[in-house]
Amino acid sequence: MPRTKTSGRAIVPVERTTNLPVLPERVAIGGKEVRPLQFFTNPHRHPGGPGPWEYEPDKLAWIDAPTGKHCILLRQIAGEWAGFVGVDPDHPLWGFHVDAIPAACNLRVHGAIDYAQDCQNDERPEISVCHLPSEADRLRATRPSRRSSFCDERHADMWWLGFTANQLGDLLPNRVRTLEPEEGGVYRDIDYMYGEVIRLAAQLHALESSSIGALCAGRLAVPSSTVAKEGVGDVQG
Repeated sequence: MPRTKTSGRAIVPVERTTNLPVLPERVAIGGKEVRPLQFFTNPHRHPGGPGPWEYEPDKLAWIDAPTGKHCILLRQIAGEWAGFVGVDPDHPLWGFHVDAIPAACNLRVHGAIDYAQDCQNDERPEISVCHLPSEADRLRATRPSRRSSFCDERHADMWWLGFTANQLGDLLPNRVRTLEPEEGGVYRDIDYMYGEVIRLAAQLHALESSSIGALCAGRLAVPSSTVAKEGVGDVQG
C-alpha cells in the first residue's frame, strides 16, 4: 500500500558532512570519482583486522551525475554494505514499501530491494539514510508535489529504496557467518556496491519517463488489499 504523506514540517538534521578534519573534495570509487556530500568513518561498524575493508569509509553520500539522484553507501552492523537511492514525490515509486513494488518495475540489484522508507531526519548523520538538500532540492521542497502536500524550504521530501550485501554467499565481516561456509564468502566491497547503487539509480531514473514507469505508476495507484512490509575516470556530481 502506498505511503500517505501528511502535511507538516520535517525535523531538519544538523548538516554535519564528515567526522574527518575536512570533507574530501573527491573520492575515487569504482573507476570513477564522485564529489561526496557526506563521508564518515564509524569504528562501531568498521570491520577489524586486515582485509579489503581496511581503507574504506563507513558512509559515503553523493549525487549521481547522470540521473541527479541522491545516493548513499552505508555500512551495516555486521560490517557489510547497504546501498540506497532517493526519489522525490513525483517518482512513480515514491511512498511505496518493499512488498508493494510491482514486479513489472523489474528493479535489479544485488539480492533484491529490501528497504523503502523516508528520510531518517532524527538519526545521527553517520548512520542515517537521509540526504543533505542541494539548492535544487530546496527549491523543489517549497512547491508541494502531486503526491505530497509536504512543503519545507529546508529539507526536500525523499523516499529511499535500498538493498544489502547480506545475501547467501556474502561475507559479513563482523558476524559469525551463517549464510555461507567458513571459507569462500565474498566480501562485496565499496567499488562493487557503488556499481550496484548507480545501476539502481539508472533504473529508477528510467521509470520516470518510460512506458514501464507508467505501468508501475498505474498499478501503484490501485489500493492494495494487503499490508505492505516496511523497510535498505569520469567525475560525477
